Amino acid sequence: MAFWTHEPTLAEALEVIRQELRAGGLPKEIAAELLRRNETVISGGREPPGLQELLEAIPSPAALLEVGGRMVARNKAATQLMGLAPTVSDVNQELGELCARALAGWPHRRELPLGEAQVEAQVTPLTHARALLVLRDLSAERRADRVRRDFIANASHELRTPVTAIRGAAETLQDSVAMPPEGQGFVDMIARHALRLSRLTDDLLDLYRLETGALQLEKESVQLLPVANAALEVMAKAAAEKKLALECAVPERLRASADRAALDQILLNLLDNAVKYTPPGGRVTVRGEGLGPSVLLSVSDTGPGIEPKHQARLFERFYRADEGRSRAQGGTGLGLAIVKHLSQAMGGEAGVESSSNGSRFWVKLASG
Repeated sequence: MAFWTHEPTLAEALEVIRQELRAGGLPKEIAAELLRRNETVISGGREPPGLQELLEAIPSPAALLEVGGRMVARNKAATQLMGLAPTVSDVNQELGELCARALAGWPHRRELPLGEAQVEAQVTPLTHARALLVLRDLSAERRADRVRRDFIANASHELRTPVTAIRGAAETLQDSVAMPPEGQGFVDMIARHALRLSRLTDDLLDLYRLETGALQLEKESVQLLPVANAALEVMAKAAAEKKLALECAVPERLRASADRAALDQILLNLLDNAVKYTPPGGRVTVRGEGLGPSVLLSVSDTGPGIEPKHQARLFERFYRADEGRSRAQGGTGLGLAIVKHLSQAMGGEAGVESSSNGSRFWVKLASG
């Protein structure tokens, strides 16, 4: 039995709007205007706008789906992108599988190729075994990303030589006995900022190689305890200066399928952040847990925690929950972005949990 064989009722049409608004695909101002328009026609006793009008109000390609992925209604943008194919599987098999899961009640969002375009497909389950499909063309955005990444990589590469020369000159002057006391502070400042610039260019180049796939990781079975102990040893001096306790709770036999160098960098980045932002006298813990086919490696601290509004964006490049404090600590703002990309390059994921009692950054990888 097919659905939508009739002009939808106002309740059904509004359900489409509300579901799309919750999914984030429909701009709030458009949703608000459509809801206002429906309230107006109700109060005036007029007929509400039909489903087609609601779909046309969505700027991106959008279609209403029934069981089997049949597109029972679509806007002009969807027709231009997908033609008049009766089902989404006729357009793209991967898209059809994605929509089938949404029609079974599971919302999905995925980036995939569609013809010559790269799109983000967002499928939201609705009532009565229906779903709303919204596609966002990412082609122009991806081209802009490539141009931006190439520019940053080229600029960083060109900066490495002069920055290295400045660092070398500053370090030579720092060691010079002929340096007058009044000039020592300026030389120290030059050396400090040259080091920061050097770290920034290195991090930018690392991110570029990760995002473009130029950095090839070699996964193997890695015992996690030696990796954790080595990272804690590197951070021991900085922790001692703040009287922080460093603890390791990684089982001796716990192993992960990972690239050893990438795992080293992940742990050092997470420990560096934890040591920087944990108040003196606090505690930083590296913990490992086996989760069946996966392992969870985490770094916990007893710091002030991170506000919920910041947590979702912490792994973005240059995002800082506390701009002034982060810069004062000498960070580049790229450490967590590198953690995320390294984790994903190894087939894993990264995340954070935080409260007023402290934060816990974790990386989930396949067990080794």
